[in-house]
Amino acid sequence: MKKLLPLFLCAAATACENPFGFSYIAETIKPGRYEIEQYITTRIGRDIGNGYEARYRGMDLKTEFEIGLSDHEQVNLELTQLYVESSARDGLRFNGVNMSYKRMLADPDKATWGHAIYLEGAYSQVSSKTGSFRDRYGLEAKYIFQHNFGPDSGWIYIGNLIGEATHTSGTGEDAFECKLTQGIARELNAEWTLGLEAVGVAEWAELNNFEAAALFVGPTLNFRRGDLSVTLAGLAQVVGSPQDKGDLNVSEQSPYQVRLLVAYEF
Repeated sequence: MKKLLPLFLCAAATACENPFGFSYIAETIKPGRYEIEQYITTRIGRDIGNGYEARYRGMDLKTEFEIGLSDHEQVNLELTQLYVESSARDGLRFNGVNMSYKRMLADPDKATWGHAIYLEGAYSQVSSKTGSFRDRYGLEAKYIFQHNFGPDSGWIYIGNLIGEATHTSGTGEDAFECKLTQGIARELNAEWTLGLEAVGVAEWAELNNFEAAALFVGPTLNFRRGDLSVTLAGLAQVVGSPQDKGDLNVSEQSPYQVRLLVAYEF
């Protein structure tokens, strides 16, 4: 029994690893602990028309540093870069800085449902749609809910309800985006977790004029060993509105997204 106890404590310490690529978990990292995460997200399929003018490739790079403040609080600092290959602009650009605060309201390991709130202030200077420069300021709020199905089942369910308001200087445009993410995953063994995510997003220009909406679905695969976690996740647009490429909306959302997330806690 004494030999098994360290193994159990190790498993409990790594239980808060996020197996999803596009959803946040309710749990926070412990005080005195740090985590660095590197996101690489590729967006493809937005080509409209034919020839050189139709081409588009986009890649988001985000480095996130997390600091545990208490048993239920953490703060994050994010640095973002954007690579765009389009008819308007090519190349890698520094994009912006985000700062966030996360507070766990109920621990999913102790309560039937775990809950957390997440507040983020953001600044970006490059449009992910065109690659053009502009100054955009944003405030995002997340309500995170999580259900763990028990230590013996290996199943976990996550939901994120997200609202973000942005202001673009120069044009003076105010916009609002509402997003709902859901994910369910199951541990295959001590190192591998397989899951499925769905993301629905809707955007309004000037806060009250509907602009676009889309629904995405895709798989997620997570590998973890010790303090290292690697997640590969993909999303495919199922339907969009207004439709400008078959049943999809590609003027505002990329049909396909692939994300690699590497995280290390220390």
